[in-house]
Amino acid sequence: MDIIIKNGLIADGSGSPAYKSDILIKNDKIFKIGNKLGTNEARIIDVSNRLVVPGFIDIHNHSDLTLFQSTKLEPYILQGVTTLAVGMCGLGFAPSNKKVKDSYFGFLNKAFIATEMLFESLQDYFDKIEDKGGISANLAFFIPQGNVRACILGSKERPATKEEINAMKEIVRENMEAGAFGLSSGLVYPPGSVTPTEELIELSKVVSEYDGIYDSHMRNEGTGVIDIGMSELVSIAREANIKAHISHWSVISRNTREMTPKVIEYMKNAQDEGLRISADVTVYDDGATSLPFILLPTWVFQNFKENLTNEDSRKRIIDEVYEKIYSFFFTGVPKQDQRASIFEGLSKLVNIISTTYSTQVEGKTIYDSMNELYPNKSLEEALLDFIKDEDGGIMIRIKFKDEKKSVIPIFKQDFVCPSSDGFLETKKNTHPRSYGAFARVLQRWVREMKVITMEDAIRKMTSLPASILSLPDRGLIKEGYKADIVIFDPETIEEKGTIENGRQHPDGIDYVIVNGKVTAANGKHLGVLNGSILKHHK
Repeated sequence: MDIIIKNGLIADGSGSPAYKSDILIKNDKIFKIGNKLGTNEARIIDVSNRLVVPGFIDIHNHSDLTLFQSTKLEPYILQGVTTLAVGMCGLGFAPSNKKVKDSYFGFLNKAFIATEMLFESLQDYFDKIEDKGGISANLAFFIPQGNVRACILGSKERPATKEEINAMKEIVRENMEAGAFGLSSGLVYPPGSVTPTEELIELSKVVSEYDGIYDSHMRNEGTGVIDIGMSELVSIAREANIKAHISHWSVISRNTREMTPKVIEYMKNAQDEGLRISADVTVYDDGATSLPFILLPTWVFQNFKENLTNEDSRKRIIDEVYEKIYSFFFTGVPKQDQRASIFEGLSKLVNIISTTYSTQVEGKTIYDSMNELYPNKSLEEALLDFIKDEDGGIMIRIKFKDEKKSVIPIFKQDFVCPSSDGFLETKKNTHPRSYGAFARVLQRWVREMKVITMEDAIRKMTSLPASILSLPDRGLIKEGYKADIVIFDPETIEEKGTIENGRQHPDGIDYVIVNGKVTAANGKHLGVLNGSILKHHK
């Protein structure tokens, strides 16, 4: 049945001033925009005093790690997200082979309690999604570099040989042919953390042949964000002649006020050189990730329980964890014997979001939790016991950014769009970004703080990510474009989630339409599975 959206105020995603008009939807497309539209048999949706905008595009998302937990994707549909880019940070379930299963899947499983099956190729994953009956939102897949490397080298941490690089390039080519949008890397996580820049350049050259994107969680977002993180990404963009994108662009430093303008200037200089570089930013002053994932060396996951029990292994783990923390946060600071104070200081800044068993410590700092659970052990020893006893299933929140000095100045750049960096979690607690990141932008940065106009915020959540991904018919309310549409009240839209209870849907969103079908109404998911697997083509 045709749909007519009447009496709405349209912010079309271009950044132009909103205007009042009606929209006629036929099948999966916006057929006509104008006044007093009508057909004989159409569903009329009166949206007086509401804003009508393109569906939001989440350009950095991890829902593919637990996709079959809920193919309805309620946390994202109910905050207005109609398209998600997945396969991020070099992590995913395709491509894979026996080496991935033996040496890498256990790592993902322990770090993220990921329970999906592995797939030999992205096409196999696409086929499985169709077999399950489809999905509620559109998905744009990236090729995880961690999987590609593990397919050839397993857990080996040495540089790849020329022959091994050629084998990896063929895997990239096969999955680009299947419709991948690019290659993602997570260079603070294994195996990205042990991957040389030259190897990333060679893989990116294949992606460039398809006009795809190199998307990176950079090797350093702390004191080395320019000299290590951004300089590497710029080098890859230049040497591989590829579009590059910085995931959740951050400045994690005690000198945020001084460093943020320098980071922005460095980016603009690279763009002035002619390099095609964009970025997204998470809209919180904190981050969320897996504790064992961010902390432990790769080799620990090969014999997880044994390595976290053996006395010699534990000493080696603690030494390597300290070196990792020091290199990320304290490069350039005199390296004195301050291990205990560094562990204690950081543990007071980190809160536990969810655990496998010890739910009583959710919401508390690591420092307080370790004193409660392991009162007779040092902080370092307690941490290892905690990870072992929870079987790796610990998600944490790290408050390390300054909203006004760093997050907002980065967000305001014309080429930066917001992202959730969220997970698909419908059972355990999770960070509120997975349920309300896009509502937060409209509530906090538009209505309350007036950081940018409503129209520009909508542009950053729709046509900007669509242009970065080269989506030809999404991101705008325009005749002939796909009918991905969100209708909300700009005066009442509000994020509801908290660190203690992140699984709360936002208020103020009336309708979400995906490919022409009403998928959510009045804050309720209608069970519709009308999303598509989007395919990138050169």
